[in-house]
Parts: sequence; structure tokens; C-alpha cells
Amino acid sequence: MTRFLITASVLALMASGASAQQTVLGATANAGGQNASAVDSDDGANASVSGEVAAANATNGASGTAERTATANVGNGVAAMAEGNAAGPANMADVTSAEQGANANAQFQQGNDNDAINMQIGSNQESATLQIGNENTTLISQRTNANEAAASQVGDNNTGMIAQDGADNGGAVAQLGNSNTGMIAQSGGQNYAAIAQVGNFNRSVALQDGTNNTIASLQEGEANKSFVSQGAGLSFDVAAINSTNVGGSLSGTLGGAVSIGATGASNPSAANSAANLQLGSNNVSAIVQSGNGNNAVNYQNNR
Repeated sequence: MTRFLITASVLALMASGASAQQTVLGATANAGGQNASAVDSDDGANASVSGEVAAANATNGASGTAERTATANVGNGVAAMAEGNAAGPANMADVTSAEQGANANAQFQQGNDNDAINMQIGSNQESATLQIGNENTTLISQRTNANEAAASQVGDNNTGMIAQDGADNGGAVAQLGNSNTGMIAQSGGQNYAAIAQVGNFNRSVALQDGTNNTIASLQEGEANKSFVSQGAGLSFDVAAINSTNVGGSLSGTLGGAVSIGATGASNPSAANSAANLQLGSNNVSAIVQSGNGNNAVNYQNNR
């Protein structure tokens, strides 16, 4: 992919309330606004949480038959939506699961050997799954009340996992490329999360255990690893309805080279916000927050 110039200076803004931001040319990470976005000359990605809407988008920046996009949107009062467009003719599709008085799910798969699993228990839940490519896997599990989830994958050998066990969780995963893993595990309260990845061999885990947590995470490039936890501690998972564990650990996600000391694991967390953004290749980051009113921003670039 074409590289773009990143200035050496990084703006870090800490404002009153739940707000923190880092910005460089073409890339922004914002906690409080819960947004992470990156734009290269030939691809870009965005992950954001606004109010009760979580959105993730990845695009290669091309047009016409060369265009490749993956988009997932979900939110309170907003239909769960996933759409994608693969290179070449006749490869564009979208699925929408509208808000209604019962559970609703829409699934679309184009390619070979794709697996899509959806499980919902409760009421007023929506989920949307879209996969374009080969050997992609998506699992969405939701329990109890108004959980929404949307997953969109364009490429090959991608894995998208969402498990939500609570009252009003959001969630959104969009992946464009090959062999990416995007995982969201949320339990309890009013959590919202968005993950967007464009590139290959990226791994992103966002874990939330508590109330009023928001996460936006984005990775653009190759072989990046990200672990974000708010109140969930260093190891956490949510059991899907089919007994599949969706979650991870700091060491399992990032490897043994990264360690964080005891940080009050598994305490419910209120009003925390975090944004994680990584550009380039082979970046590793971890954000762990336990307590109330915490803000965190991480930005890494090795272009």
C-alpha cells in the first residue's frame, strides 16, 4: 500500500470531562468522543461510538470495480447494518436488521466455506452479519433485552466474534483484508464498542465488564495487536449461547513480551472511555482501566 507522511509532532489534548485526543496528519484517536480514524492514500478505516451508536468502517479508497469496503453500524433505535463490497463486478451486498418488537437477524455470505452463527435470547435484539470472501467465520451471541450487534468482513480467513451478556450493549466489527481477528466481549450494563481493521494478520480484542463503558479501536496495516479492557481485568471472556468462549487475555493477545502489573481486575467500571489507533505494521498496545471516569488514548505509527 502507498505510504503517507506522518509528521513527527503528536497533539495530545486533555479536556475537562471524559475527553482525550491524539491527532496527526491523516490519523485521529479520540476518547470521550470515542473515535479512531486513519486515512492512507489508498485505504482508510474508522471506528466510533457516539451516544448509543457504534460504527466501524474499512475501505481501500478505490472506486468502481476496484472498490473494497466493509461497514458495520449498530445502535439504540438504529437498525443493525452490515455492508461490504469486494473488488470486481457483482460483489456488493448489504444486510439490515431493523429495530422491532422481537428478535431480528439478517445474514449474507458470498464466497466459499464461510461460517456465520447467530444466537439470540431475550427481546428487541437485532444483529446483522455480512461476509464476502472465503473461509470467514462470524459468531454473534446475545442474551437478554436490547443488545445489538453488526459484523462485516471482506476478504479471506477473517474471524469476527461478538458475545454480549447484559441489558443494552452495542458492538460493531468491520474487517477488510485477510486473516484478521476482531473480538468483542461485553457483559453487563450499557457498553458500546466498535472495531475496524484494514490490512492483514491484525488482532484486536476489546473487553468490557461493567456499566457505561465505551471503546473505539482501529488498526490499519499488518500484524498489529491490540488489547483493550475496561473493568474486565487482564483476562476475561463471555460464554456464548453455544458455550463458545469469546474473549481473551493480555498475554494471549499480545504475547509474552508485554506485561502489566496487578490492576484491580474485574471491578465494574463506570463512565470510562478509550480509543486505540495503530498504523503500520507489528505494533503492540494494551489499555487496561479499572475504576470510574477513566480516559485513555493510544496512538502508534511506524510508517
